[in-house]
Amino acid sequence: MKTLGTSKIVTMIAGAAVFASMAAQAVPPHLPNLVQGGNRWLITFYDDSSFTQNRWATQGLCFYQVGNVGTHTRYVWFSDTYPDWNGRATQEGDQIFMHGDYAADVGHDGMEWEIVTNSYKNEGAGHWKEWREDGGFGTTIGFGNAKFTRVGNCLHPDTISQGLADKVQLIDNLRLEYADIPFPTSVDGKEIVIPSGDGLSNDPESVMTTR
Repeated sequence: MKTLGTSKIVTMIAGAAVFASMAAQAVPPHLPNLVQGGNRWLITFYDDSSFTQNRWATQGLCFYQVGNVGTHTRYVWFSDTYPDWNGRATQEGDQIFMHGDYAADVGHDGMEWEIVTNSYKNEGAGHWKEWREDGGFGTTIGFGNAKFTRVGNCLHPDTISQGLADKVQLIDNLRLEYADIPFPTSVDGKEIVIPSGDGLSNDPESVMTTR
């Protein structure tokens, strides 16, 4: 009977340990998450097609946890700096996937990013794409890199103790409060009518606190 060498057994054990560790990481709760330590984040768009990675707009986002689905933790989110921009997010380990809509759901965003620091003021990095429907192939606003920074808490942070249905209703009421806020403005006073900025840049300090 053929036997396995010691080195091969060690390799198999090490591989099993890594697999077990990965499996453990895939089970909620995922820490750090998007709400503990602060549910308000800033997102900044950097134009990936630019040789200099030009910085466009920075916006505020509010995240609220609404449950777990298998290995994922699910959230809803809305912006507190740009009107009627909102969507959903899911987290597995340090990876976050998001989608959202703006402009009466004609405009769309998708973000894929990862939490890259473990400090109190967590940061994340990834990608952000934005487009609008036009009845054809769609109009691309931009393909960008994105930076995320946790900056504190939105109003009524994710410590709401009501049942899920009541909690979701409260969050939706909060979302509606920001549906008609004015557009943010760029450093030269122009209205930023696209969440990513579409070439316009604002002062991040202008959105550091909730509007």
